[in-house]
Amino acid sequence: MRRILVSLILTPALIGGCAAAASSTPSPTPQATPSTLATASAPAATPVASKGPPVAQFALVGTAGLTGPVTTTTILCDRPSLDGPEIFYTGQAGTDGPSIVIFLRAGFAEVRVGTGSASTLRERDFTGTGVTGFDAATGAQLDTTLTETTAAGTATGTLGALTSISGSIDCGNQQAGTANVVVTGSTPFGQLAGALTGVEVDCTIVGSAEYVGVVGLSTAGTTPVLLFVTGSTGLLTVTVETRDAGLGFQGKGPALVTLGSGGAQMAGDLAAQVVAGATPSPYTLHVTGDATCGATTQQ
Repeated sequence: MRRILVSLILTPALIGGCAAAASSTPSPTPQATPSTLATASAPAATPVASKGPPVAQFALVGTAGLTGPVTTTTILCDRPSLDGPEIFYTGQAGTDGPSIVIFLRAGFAEVRVGTGSASTLRERDFTGTGVTGFDAATGAQLDTTLTETTAAGTATGTLGALTSISGSIDCGNQQAGTANVVVTGSTPFGQLAGALTGVEVDCTIVGSAEYVGVVGLSTAGTTPVLLFVTGSTGLLTVTVETRDAGLGFQGKGPALVTLGSGGAQMAGDLAAQVVAGATPSPYTLHVTGDATCGATTQQ
């Protein structure tokens, strides 16, 4: 599945629904996740869940500065996707290189390289199959050659190309969190009605701002969709994604989100986002429910 709206750059939208921690754009996304510098040595044995926070080490082989270790920013385990549970990772090539985003599933890895955001975003996408020992809740080992899958017309700038990646993730004691969030309303993919299932909830703290991100599965009409719901002070966003398209919704106001210790309550109406000057979209959503974070990341 190509994540249309999940930007490479680590913004609140990406982390929580990216949006988050790391999502997809979307929009952020506890035990804090420490930054860990990978080594270029051979990957360790298949990881086993530990008592501590999640850790990872990855080494890249590529061009234009993309050979060497990756500095970890975010690890989010047991995250839902339209193709099954996955592990979501974000980091940086070396200490000052491009952003690295990794989606891991059983037997499949998607790796993104990027810089910038919005109109300055430059991105290249790669996939590989060398994922072993995968368990979305505990970790995985990665050792694979990569094939470029960047979509035609994507702005790539001077970004290098990845040849291979190796390393491992141990999810430690990270939990998925809980949520009873219901999203209803109209989308171009069909009518949404019902509670999100298979949810993963994470909190992201950026400076003095806190974001609570919920990722879950739903159905728009008869179409399976992945939803990213992100709440912060005075702001509530939802991104609805199919396998090849997506649409963002947003609402602003002090009553939409009530942040609490390790979670949030959300309730309100959201309008589909359109470019400035465009005709307003007829699509609207209503969100209600609460969420408790399973992971917290500080940026």
